[in-house]
Amino acid sequence: MGGSKLDWERLKVFQTVADTGSINAAAKALCRSYTKVTNDLDELELALGHQLFERSRRGLELTAVGEDILRSARNMADSVQSIIERANESAPDHLVICAREGIATYWLARRMSELLALEPDMRVFLKVLPTVPNLLEGDGDIAIQFEEPSASNIVSRQLGWLHYILYATPDYLKRFGEPKTMSDLQSHRCLRLSGKEYQPASWRPGAVAWGEILPNAMETDTGTVLMEACASGAGIAVLPSYVSEFEDRVVPLLGIKPLASVKFWLTYTERVRNLEASQPILHWIRSCFDPRHHACFRELYVPPEPKLCLPAGSPRAML
Repeated sequence: MGGSKLDWERLKVFQTVADTGSINAAAKALCRSYTKVTNDLDELELALGHQLFERSRRGLELTAVGEDILRSARNMADSVQSIIERANESAPDHLVICAREGIATYWLARRMSELLALEPDMRVFLKVLPTVPNLLEGDGDIAIQFEEPSASNIVSRQLGWLHYILYATPDYLKRFGEPKTMSDLQSHRCLRLSGKEYQPASWRPGAVAWGEILPNAMETDTGTVLMEACASGAGIAVLPSYVSEFEDRVVPLLGIKPLASVKFWLTYTERVRNLEASQPILHWIRSCFDPRHHACFRELYVPPEPKLCLPAGSPRAML
């Protein structure tokens, strides 16, 4: 073994690279730079005195030693998870639900009273995360996420689909006209959410190409800011079609098809599956996204029904 100290954090980096198949994907999953992940791998190989990956045209491939180390790293992760689960067994009434900002704010929070009415003694922490939660590392107990989990000891089921369409206020459309095609957007103010989209393969290639050339009046890294800017009449934004179920200030541009339709999953740990106290929460989450009652989450896109919209600044719109 080399002279460097073996670091558990670097083992986790190594495992993530092995699971994702590339340094770029691991860096994104870990919210670290490409250089940082590369350096951690180099230091780990130095500490172990062995090469863990071989680079080929197909990408990174584990060496024989790498395969052995990966099995050991996974065994260690399982042991850590067992310790976390035993430590948490003393407080089964406290569950952490992880979700991205838009769903947490505009969908789950607005239905929290339903859950608390069913389980008045339940303590819930609604945790907003901009990245994929790592439930095995203790980020939470339950997650609503846009990446299908690969870990065998994570329980998952697909909850539904999100369909991303264009929205604007009636006042904005009255002033600037309603675009009928993507090319019409070149003469409009476009509001954009920065960062890479999840499930990029699900976004129509044409939509990606248009995004690169359309005018960018405003950009933000926060979904709630994008929603409020659009609702103020600042411009046109791409938002999930479920917005029509709760927001009266904006209207969907139904003449343009969805730019993307992406899946999302309900995931939780084995501990949660075995906890009797968690069952009402899991049932509540499933009911929140039941496509039989909320057509916006069906696999087949259902255009939102037109509503009477209120102009920005009206009393109800200010709520």
